[in-house]
Amino acid sequence: MEDYQVTNLSDQTQKILKPFLQDVLAYCKEDILSISVIGSAVTKDFHPKYSDINTLMIVKEIKVSLFDFIAILGKRYGKKKVCAPLIMTNAYIKGSLDVFPLEFLEMKLIHQLVYGNDVFKNIQVNKADVRLQCERELKGKLQHICQSYIKAMGNRTVLTKLFAGLHSRYFPVLRGLLFLYDQKIPQGKGDVIFALEKCFNIDMSVYRKLMEIRANNTRPSSDVLREIFEKLYHLLETVIKKVDEFEIKPV
Repeated sequence: MEDYQVTNLSDQTQKILKPFLQDVLAYCKEDILSISVIGSAVTKDFHPKYSDINTLMIVKEIKVSLFDFIAILGKRYGKKKVCAPLIMTNAYIKGSLDVFPLEFLEMKLIHQLVYGNDVFKNIQVNKADVRLQCERELKGKLQHICQSYIKAMGNRTVLTKLFAGLHSRYFPVLRGLLFLYDQKIPQGKGDVIFALEKCFNIDMSVYRKLMEIRANNTRPSSDVLREIFEKLYHLLETVIKKVDEFEIKPV
């Protein structure tokens, strides 16, 4: 009988992931506490052509031999868009929740356990840590798009690539904002945008435009690209102000 459970994943993901899990568990099952699929592969945003399959392995202890074995598997499964797994111990997670709260919140919200016990059941993310990382991430992203826009010097291809690659990078922060304001946090990106529009009473249509560029592989005109930059800049300014004003209420 199989030790892993992948029935809640798409048929294509199951087909790719099953042999990978079989190989890993056959090699070192006794060292692995759990394996979860994380990211878009467990959401409706998964695209077989563009999306990767990401996993998280919780192990009893870090062994270089496991890294070497998975590196060998990478030659076979990398072509099938199975990314190198994140490999952590419970001790690492416990000591890192305050450093990477958005990343662990994202994994807690969007994961599918396929083997072992669900480590995320007992993970508690602190609002103060999330607020601080949201502020740092958003202000960094604002400077990044400004510098990148200038460096592109109006080149449509460069700007299109910049904006097409932006949309997915923002969603951990956007979900973090909903977490701060005690809102229900959807998995789907479109639903996240809608939830933030409702929560903050702001227009986030520029994010829908970013998603459209990515999904349709379009190449907007120079005027449209300039408009995207301007709207994104002002939106980030507005959201940053919301984060700056947010106060952690004493329990």
